[in-house]
Amino acid sequence: MTAFLGEWATRLMDRWLTALVAPGLLWIAVVVVATRLGQDTPFRFRLVVDWLDGLAREPALRSTAVVVLAAVAAVLAGGAVGQLAGFLGRVAERCWALPGILPPASWLLAARRRRWDRATRRLREAVLRATELGAEHADAGRADATALRRHRRRGRLGPGRPTRPTRVGDRYARTVERVRRVNGLDDLALVWPRLWSVLPDSLRADVTAARDSAGDAARLFGWGFLYLAVSVCWWPAALLGISVLAVATARARSTGENLATLIETAVDLHSVDLCAQLGLPSAPSAVAAGQAITDRLNNASP
Repeated sequence: MTAFLGEWATRLMDRWLTALVAPGLLWIAVVVVATRLGQDTPFRFRLVVDWLDGLAREPALRSTAVVVLAAVAAVLAGGAVGQLAGFLGRVAERCWALPGILPPASWLLAARRRRWDRATRRLREAVLRATELGAEHADAGRADATALRRHRRRGRLGPGRPTRPTRVGDRYARTVERVRRVNGLDDLALVWPRLWSVLPDSLRADVTAARDSAGDAARLFGWGFLYLAVSVCWWPAALLGISVLAVATARARSTGENLATLIETAVDLHSVDLCAQLGLPSAPSAVAAGQAITDRLNNASP
């Protein structure tokens, strides 16, 4: 037991250092550079070098105790900033799942739908044009290529007309709808904690890893917002913030897709097992089994 606790504590410390402290120290370094350079001289890094040389010549900073205290303070500050980035990431995760009823989420959903509708209209026009020309027309190949290009362009917007303000929210909404349609589970949030208990360890480990990856991607959004905040003092930090947000967006989409697929897999493979564990009679189909599970849990809820 002692060895297990020691190994667990080591892994927890490693994750704390890599996920929170190290990025936090980097952000603090950027803040220091930003305050020394300012908006007027954004690239005169010699000012930072001269300032560091001045600190190195200070007698008080040559004391071992002062150096140790400064290092501890820097680590704690980096951890605190990492916690703030994690909080902003959790806020971003909640924003992904917004239904798009109230502004500004409704504005973003409307903009995504306009973009989708415009791409669909242009695709329809290209397909109609290619059909009218026919296979023997001289411009048929060009028209087919145009239709294929517009089809790919619309595909990059998503597999269907947006229902949420974000692509990640769309993916999770499709999972909920698929589980309802294919497995008969009208309330995935109600069923999931019970279903989790019957999943095999390997699948639970995969889902946990996917959830952690999605959380890491959300934390990247938090870091992006923090770097954008530094741009108030030093405008090049805005470039860092935009780059981090771009990477976070790509990672959020890929990790969200992976997590949603694993959730669908878990429901497909083990909803019948949950039905048996709840003591329900065998159902003729997966939809009937899911409806029986939902009815049972709804009736058992206070």
